[in-house]
Amino acid sequence: MTAGLLPGVKVLDVGQGISAPYCAKILAHMGAEVIKVEPPGGDAARGLGPFPGGHPHPEKSGLFLAINSNEYGLVLDLSSSDGAEAFRKLAASADIIVENPPPCSLETLGLGYESLKSINPGLIFASVTPFGNRGPYKEYKATDLILYHMSGHAHGLLGAVQDPDSDPPIRAGGHQAELVGGMAAATATLMALYRKRMTGKGCRIDISSFEAMVN
Repeated sequence: MTAGLLPGVKVLDVGQGISAPYCAKILAHMGAEVIKVEPPGGDAARGLGPFPGGHPHPEKSGLFLAINSNEYGLVLDLSSSDGAEAFRKLAASADIIVENPPPCSLETLGLGYESLKSINPGLIFASVTPFGNRGPYKEYKATDLILYHMSGHAHGLLGAVQDPDSDPPIRAGGHQAELVGGMAAATATLMALYRKRMTGKGCRIDISSFEAMVN
């Protein structure tokens, strides 16, 4: 089992922050070959701590290193013609692509599922967003704090807000909604990969972190 459960599976992680990269990390630790595609400015998670000695450094973010472990790295400007073409070549031989827009959506760059499946019919394309790509909330943005409380988990937190007008909202430790969204994406992606091995067909996966947290 040294090769893991997913030998030969190729994944492109175009996510930033936590949810999509966490999905990719799970696949990487199961043996998939994962390439993290970052913009020229780097993943926003590189600016999040903790940092050794409390000194911010893009190569030393504990969060970034933990969430993106066991992945290869590549920098592409997907908004440029050369970067987009290089990405299409990678996508042509990939099994899975994972993203979590905003701030950047592959769809808006002309690199969405409908575009890429024409060159790779078996592609599995997973998107993780706060409320999914359908329904009245699909354009809404939300933080981990908002998703945690909207999904009804606040009753499990210790303590109480004495004065809602002045006390800060109570949040759970870590980034639970984003991690749960990433885990749901990994689960759905593995189901899609199993289906692909039986039918040869790819698919579009739409994950709502809110729905994952409610479950």
